[in-house]
Amino acid sequence: MNISVLQWNVWYKENVENITEFLRQNPADIITLQEMPIRHEDFKINESPSYIAKDLGYNFYHAEVPIEDPDGRKRVLANGVLSKFPITSGRFIWIKEPKGRGGYNDEFRAYVEVTLEIEGKKLTVGTTHMSYTHKFGPNESKKAETDILLREIKKHRENYIFAGDLNALPDSYTVSSLSEIMRNAGPDANQKTWTTKPFSYNGFEANTLDWRLDYIFTSKNIKALRSEIIKTGYSDHLPIRAELSL
Repeated sequence: MNISVLQWNVWYKENVENITEFLRQNPADIITLQEMPIRHEDFKINESPSYIAKDLGYNFYHAEVPIEDPDGRKRVLANGVLSKFPITSGRFIWIKEPKGRGGYNDEFRAYVEVTLEIEGKKLTVGTTHMSYTHKFGPNESKKAETDILLREIKKHRENYIFAGDLNALPDSYTVSSLSEIMRNAGPDANQKTWTTKPFSYNGFEANTLDWRLDYIFTSKNIKALRSEIIKTGYSDHLPIRAELSL
């Protein structure tokens, strides 16, 4: 059977109602989302994962991830999976825990995983939002985070989909390592997903769509039929949508 998957970092500053409306107009059977705001003081919607799922009629599972803005404000964001299929189980682990140094490279990062029931068969879906590194370059901390992620992914040899914001470029250790054990569902690496909004941090300035940070991978028994990056003015990331054959 064929199913559709949509991957999107929705950006914690984006109005949740905008995110919901976009997903209504661009539906998919399975949706992986990052940076869903929880108890965000600027929004009237406190629990965005349950709001999005209930409004659109999806099952959902998510993990809450505490972060701290560069200005010191503490926030809680959620990474999770929405599914039109029944979710029979869900779990998460920390693939990175902060050491107290502060900054985007020293935050909690979670791998989230669900098992779905589809016509009597099991499909596992994983997602994550990995750490930022300066200009998305390599360092030992990101390699260690990747190795923990790979350990979890290698538990699944078939009927597995992994999608997320990896904060990693196509030629990075992270993406190259994933490509060795899974199929990249596309689209081509020259198609970019970030950024549609100005970004400034520690001397790195970005204000144009020049970076590929978001990906969908599958186990090798799943075939990618087609994929695309969808244009939208919502969020600082563009979503990826893929049609897959199980």
